[in-house]
Amino acid sequence: MRLLLPLLFAGGCVAQVDIDDDPDGDGLADVDDVRLGADPGNPDSDGDGYLDGAEAAAYANPADAADHPLEGGWAMGACRNDLEGEGNAVGQIAQNFGLMDQFGETVHLHDFCDKIVFVTFAAFW
Repeated sequence: MRLLLPLLFAGGCVAQVDIDDDPDGDGLADVDDVRLGADPGNPDSDGDGYLDGAEAAAYANPADAADHPLEGGWAMGACRNDLEGEGNAVGQIAQNFGLMDQFGETVHLHDFCDKIVFVTFAAFW
């Protein structure tokens, strides 16, 4: 976005100032790209097919190709990387584990840290 701002110098003039802070169009301001370890000049810093802004909004790491929004559209929690498993007793944080979803992607228990999770499974012998 460009704005014309009047600058008062000796003769008075109008200067054009560029205040756009997302030149790569990834949905993140350059300062946020840098804070997250992403490339401010590349809309998909890790080359995984997801824009950096979409990854950040989904609490995924835009600088890590292995960490991206889940194919099934499942919402990941902001606390997903902050949990440490304690055990499996009532009131403890369960150890993190991964299971394959119907899209063939591995999802992890701690991805859903802010949700109630019911795990159902079946086996054929």
